[in-house]
Amino acid sequence: MLMRVEEGAFSSRLLSGGGVPGVRVRVLEVLRSMRGLDALLQPQCRRKLRTLDPEVRTAMRIGLAETMCLDFPPELATDGAVRLVRRLGRSSASSMVNAVLRKATANWREVMGSSPIDVRLSHPDWLYRRWVEIFGDEATEVAMASAQEPSITWAWFSSGEGRQILSQKEIKLVSHPWCPEAWTAPEDVKNLIEMVRSGVAYAQDPSSQVVAHIASSLASTGKSFLDLCAAPGGKAALMLHLGNWDFALAADLRLNRARLIRQAIGSAGNCAIVAADATSPPFIPGGWNLVLLDAPCSGTGTFRRHPELKWRLAPESIGELAELQKKMLASGLDLIAPGGALLFTTCSVEPEENEGVVADLPDGFEVKSLDAHVPTGVPWIPTSAGGIRILPNPDGDGFTMHAIRRDTSTG
Repeated sequence: MLMRVEEGAFSSRLLSGGGVPGVRVRVLEVLRSMRGLDALLQPQCRRKLRTLDPEVRTAMRIGLAETMCLDFPPELATDGAVRLVRRLGRSSASSMVNAVLRKATANWREVMGSSPIDVRLSHPDWLYRRWVEIFGDEATEVAMASAQEPSITWAWFSSGEGRQILSQKEIKLVSHPWCPEAWTAPEDVKNLIEMVRSGVAYAQDPSSQVVAHIASSLASTGKSFLDLCAAPGGKAALMLHLGNWDFALAADLRLNRARLIRQAIGSAGNCAIVAADATSPPFIPGGWNLVLLDAPCSGTGTFRRHPELKWRLAPESIGELAELQKKMLASGLDLIAPGGALLFTTCSVEPEENEGVVADLPDGFEVKSLDAHVPTGVPWIPTSAGGIRILPNPDGDGFTMHAIRRDTSTG
């Protein structure tokens, strides 16, 4: 799996089937801590890590991650990596793997303790400098440290049945500190995951759930909403659960992703689903009370769940994505009914992809404050354009949101 991610695959898709928990833990820990791992391994290698066989490089990363992140005894982790390279047909490298890992695991705490903070937090140096400039030292450290922690399974229930079943099994549910009706089961998460698999509950990051709560509050129920980039469908499903809509439609560009929306919605409510391009949507202009545009983005708020993204992202990518987002927003604005609203959101915390996109709105459209719509306790900070930003934190991913109202006189 790690070698496939290195070739361009996404860890979330490779791990989506569940599988062996130990495999999942190792894959995500290696990806989260890649920079720190390589900073420890490289000085002990005579060759550049990138020139080694992928099997050898990956086995050493796994062995070091077992010691550094999972508290394995160094001897056990080293022996496991040596056995692994032999099983993978790279016996000639076993002595080198043994020597490198014995040295790297011997004093890793001291080496990491004296390393630059961006290495210790295992984020690209350019991104660390960028965030410090935008958000400050303390906020950056909290955000990046949070992204290094394993994600907790938080879920909302489509009915009271799921919570009753868990209660009968004497499984204690804990509510989220600021996301309404989000629950976890810290002492028995397996049973909560079973509820998710059965369709009684939906696993969704709390910040993503908050997007659906805010979107639903922007338009009174009994009206229409359109989710332009809906896959995999969690926000649309929660919005259907939260309100009685006259008409709902969820769209995404590719047919296979549109099918994911159907799986997510299940019995949550009546919702039409189509494959459609958000830059040129085939929907009635001016006909929607609420449009949700959760635009494709760099995903800098979701490194905890998608850690490989931080190694693939380049500074220039952010501006390129912003251009696509502007096209989508322009199309989305045309769909809003007079007096209606569009919630523009991304799971990025970069200004170019958020306030930069909504900065120059056409006449008749205005960014409106979200203060009255944000659930109590959400750790948000204001954006320069009047929106809200949630930085990655111990209780949720990073998201940015801007609400745009259409004047009642336009249309």
